[in-house]
Amino acid sequence: MDPMPLSFETLMAYLNRAIGQIKDPRQPSNATQYRLSDVILGAFSVFFMQCESFLEHQRQMSSRCGRDNAQTLFGLIRVPTDAQIRNVIDYPC
Repeated sequence: MDPMPLSFETLMAYLNRAIGQIKDPRQPSNATQYRLSDVILGAFSVFFMQCESFLEHQRQMSSRCGRDNAQTLFGLIRVPTDAQIRNVIDYPC
């Protein structure tokens, strides 16, 4: 079998498919601000872009321009804060 070329779009399709299979252990409430997929994609984007301030830059860009790269490249609906990502990752199951 020949190796399949990996593009960014293919990588994101695989990642989104895997994220879709993850059950969110959190109880729905007013305190649940971010979708689990936004948290996972937000964390992935920091590692992919290799920039620890990527998410903060995206929030600033969104407030100035109305759109940001996190939405365009990674499909985030809302860009979570670093603290929110840590809270969800540390959520007791």
